[in-house]
Amino acid sequence: MEKKKNNKSLQKSNSFWNKTLAWINENQRLLIGFGIGLLLGLFIMIVTEDEEIATLKDGTQPVVTLKDHTITADDLYSDMKNYYGVNILVNTIDKLILDEKYPETDEMLKELETTAERWYQTYETYYQTSKEDFLANNGFKSHKDFIEYLKLDYRRNEAVEDYIKKEITDKEIQEYYDKEVYGDVNTKHMLVKPDTNDKMTDEEKETKKKEALNLAKEIIAKLNTGKSFDEVKEEYKDKITYEELSFQSYNANLDKAYLNEMKNLEVNTYSKTPVESSYGYHIVYKIAQKEKPSLEDVKSDILDTLYEQKIQKNSKLYTETLFKIREKNELKFEDSVLKEKYETYKTNALKKA
Repeated sequence: MEKKKNNKSLQKSNSFWNKTLAWINENQRLLIGFGIGLLLGLFIMIVTEDEEIATLKDGTQPVVTLKDHTITADDLYSDMKNYYGVNILVNTIDKLILDEKYPETDEMLKELETTAERWYQTYETYYQTSKEDFLANNGFKSHKDFIEYLKLDYRRNEAVEDYIKKEITDKEIQEYYDKEVYGDVNTKHMLVKPDTNDKMTDEEKETKKKEALNLAKEIIAKLNTGKSFDEVKEEYKDKITYEELSFQSYNANLDKAYLNEMKNLEVNTYSKTPVESSYGYHIVYKIAQKEKPSLEDVKSDILDTLYEQKIQKNSKLYTETLFKIREKNELKFEDSVLKEKYETYKTNALKKA
């Protein structure tokens, strides 16, 4: 059970990082300004912290003084409201909503440390710069500051996932269970890989794929003569890759085509046509299958799958859910300027999603 939990956590972490990498590829020019929102937020926290601050006669609080001028907290608020107000405000709202609901844990910190290291490695690959350069170029004073920034995104992801999962109906769960879930299957297979490389032309690659397909068909023809799977495997051992996968679940991290084949085959039968995957052509043999698990045993996994499907199907769902979460917490504006800016921000965010 613990191993399954760890695998689930790893898959979740990898999913989060894959989305991050996709974002990096689409937004490389934006990376340099990555940390500005955090820095401005920290500055507001500093100037508004519950420490003793001098107060002028009119009740305003000075932040910076020059020879003949004084910048007050009200001045700063007015300027920042006009230029950066919405981004800082949204981050502050989300922190207030989510920090307490999703307290810091060792698992969270471990995942964030892994994510940070991947950011550093990716930045080094794209720009040939060090970890220190990444932090400095993006406005972070230290690794710790960067981790604090990542915590908010982590908590947002958790909140969105929880919110969407609560909206998934029992009917949806039951339908998925009836249609997609089956008992764990033990298979072995022979894989014929096309002998291609990146230097080949498309025509050359296509020729090699046809050769691999024909060899897979030849292997099946040998099986059809009555030879055993193991006998044929030995005969073609120099031309194939052989593997026994042991028992795999319906949602195993396998190519979809392979999963479908192992589901549909009868026990002690093999593929009658080659099964094409991203690796090549498989001839699958189904060794055994366990009983279908109960709905209760797989309900959590089904929710994970349905959540991922909904996110992938609707590109706006993540952003829409964040706005719903704020509204559920009775978000109200006392400042009409910020209210208008927030509505504009919302409209633009949903258009870009």
